[in-house]
Amino acid sequence: MEFASVSRRGALGTLSLGALVAMLPRLVAAQPAAVEGEAFSPDILRGLAENLAKKPYRAPVASGDKSGGGGLAGLSYDEYFRIRFRGEHALWADRAAPFRAEFFPPAYLYPRVFPIYEVEGGVARPVPFDPEMFDVPGEHAGAAKAIGGFSGLRLLWPLNRADKLDEIAVFQGASYFRSLGRDQFYGLSSRGLAIGAGEPNEEFPSFERFWLERPADGAETVVVHALMDSPSCTGAYSFTIRPGQAVTFDVTATIFPRVKMTKMGVAAQSSMFLFNVSDGPRGDDFRTAVHDSDGLAMLTGTGEQIWRPLTNPTAHRLSYFQDENPRGFGLVQRARRLEDYGDLEARYDLRPSLWVEPLGAWGKGAVVLAELATRKESDDNIAVFWRPEQAWEAGSRVDLSYRLHWGGERLGDGEARVVRTRTGADAQDGLRMFTIDLSGPMLADGLDGVRLDIEAKGGETTWSNITPYPRAATVRAAFGLKPVGKQAELSLRLTRDGKPISETWRYLWTA
Repeated sequence: MEFASVSRRGALGTLSLGALVAMLPRLVAAQPAAVEGEAFSPDILRGLAENLAKKPYRAPVASGDKSGGGGLAGLSYDEYFRIRFRGEHALWADRAAPFRAEFFPPAYLYPRVFPIYEVEGGVARPVPFDPEMFDVPGEHAGAAKAIGGFSGLRLLWPLNRADKLDEIAVFQGASYFRSLGRDQFYGLSSRGLAIGAGEPNEEFPSFERFWLERPADGAETVVVHALMDSPSCTGAYSFTIRPGQAVTFDVTATIFPRVKMTKMGVAAQSSMFLFNVSDGPRGDDFRTAVHDSDGLAMLTGTGEQIWRPLTNPTAHRLSYFQDENPRGFGLVQRARRLEDYGDLEARYDLRPSLWVEPLGAWGKGAVVLAELATRKESDDNIAVFWRPEQAWEAGSRVDLSYRLHWGGERLGDGEARVVRTRTGADAQDGLRMFTIDLSGPMLADGLDGVRLDIEAKGGETTWSNITPYPRAATVRAAFGLKPVGKQAELSLRLTRDGKPISETWRYLWTA
């Protein structure tokens, strides 16, 4: 089982070959095009999704390559990413609005075409398509006429410089989309809905149509709507995108289940973690670490801050963090120095974090972390999502609302944070040693009154201590673990006078 894989070199996303093979038999052909000048609103979109849910799911049959298997079919990674959209054809290029929309060709791992509409004054019209919109270099230049439509879209805005347009959002591949903050490189992705992520027979819902609202001159937001379909459900999605130092997406979605659903993943994120310093030497690699995210951060309904370092396990595993009305969660890239990685090309130090802020009460459920074993940095082997405790019944309607923050970390500075986790063999036979470095202004005055709270399920701690670290307002917590089985769930935090002064470090150790 593989997750969608993110391009490490370019702006576009890719789907891993395993995921693509699993998806192709199930993806729906593009829905019939709307009549030009057809009325559109979020209510109309919800009606489309609700009516579609009453019909049997239809597998895809269409391809965007009209050459009958030749032309652009079978392009390599490099060949596909050399294709360029000609900027003069960008949607809204003739307007004063700072936003632009450009489109992607159907080729490589994206053979399908999707209807895309522009909405103005409540009226939707198809975005005109012309193969001449694309510059296809090299030996495939003559095959440009085989392009039969759009396979996705990207939005541009002057994110880093006032005189240059940069990508702020990409929608391409199943229900995947992504963004980034100022002065960052693309990394992790989000998706409309995950179904059975991290488990056999994962289902990949797909956005089947897009509507782009024409922004007013001087507008600070741009709105994208999408119709989602899958064997289990349909959905109507609206994304209000606001660029800045961080880029935020306000997401509203209405899901219409076709069947009873128990393995849904709301506000799902996909990322990559190969190794870091806590894993010790990993093969013949010059780098210190390779990952798009290094931890899962959570702010629970009771206000507890939790940090769970990511790992690349030897076997696939799922972890559940039960909660009620969570205040937020997300995958974070906390290591921010170039020296943390030593990679001048990939610049993992500049990958964005993604924080989910629920809007409204989500009730009982769990933040689920899926960690899949991988040996390739091209695989997204990490997934995180919210799974409601209550099943979604067939024929029901589920309304969702949340805000996505792409950029820096969102947790507050009120508590000391974990900056590094290390583990290795202890000097005593059969023991594991853990060191956790924590930093925060509440540690600036030393360790008077500071205590270390440790819990270990599946083992016992044989010793522990707290030591000042040769860095301002930083300490090292260390302990020895004697496992009693193949797995141990560990928890640690700092307290002063009985009150927490650090986030809670959570870790799942496996033999």
